[in-house]
Amino acid sequence: MKYAAHVKVAAVLHQISQPLIGVGVWVGRLTSWLVLAVIAAVMTTIIMNVLGMNELLRWESEVFLFKNAFTINSATELQWYLYGILVLFSSTYALHTNSHVRVDLLYHRFSPRVQHLVDVLGHLFLLIPFCLMVAYLYWPQVMMSFNSGEQSNFGGLTDRYIIKGALSVALAFMALNALGRVFYSLSIVLDPTRATKEPFHVH
Repeated sequence: MKYAAHVKVAAVLHQISQPLIGVGVWVGRLTSWLVLAVIAAVMTTIIMNVLGMNELLRWESEVFLFKNAFTINSATELQWYLYGILVLFSSTYALHTNSHVRVDLLYHRFSPRVQHLVDVLGHLFLLIPFCLMVAYLYWPQVMMSFNSGEQSNFGGLTDRYIIKGALSVALAFMALNALGRVFYSLSIVLDPTRATKEPFHVH
């Protein structure tokens, strides 16, 4: 009877975890396509540099991020923006597929149940607090950038708060995804038979 109660709790935790993990995987897959945009920005920078072009396009009214022109500095800084967003948000996919870097001395020797218990402790006491703390402490910098209208000093991109805000948003999003992993791992700790089943997000 007691074991049956654990199984029911495990089923509920597993069900709660799936939408959180699913969103993280979806966002990770979506942002991975930004690698093509990064390549395009790099190629544009190289071609403009080879041709000695400082300015590729200019227009009358101001455009978001680019203001009145697309320059070689715009292309260079666009690489940073795109790559930063790519790394920050696609990291949730690495978390859910367990493809992130892990310093593994003992973990691989543990049973699946113990491995998930280690993950629960690591996420609850290390990953989630770190993500939330940095996101919270850095947010005033984002607001300062927004209020001051911070932009490139070299004719590059405007709206610097976008890339700064991406850090706080991505870390908060990572914390939410880590919580999903906590629920998922707890479901396996309570019901070890779930460790033999592939979660839906792997397929």
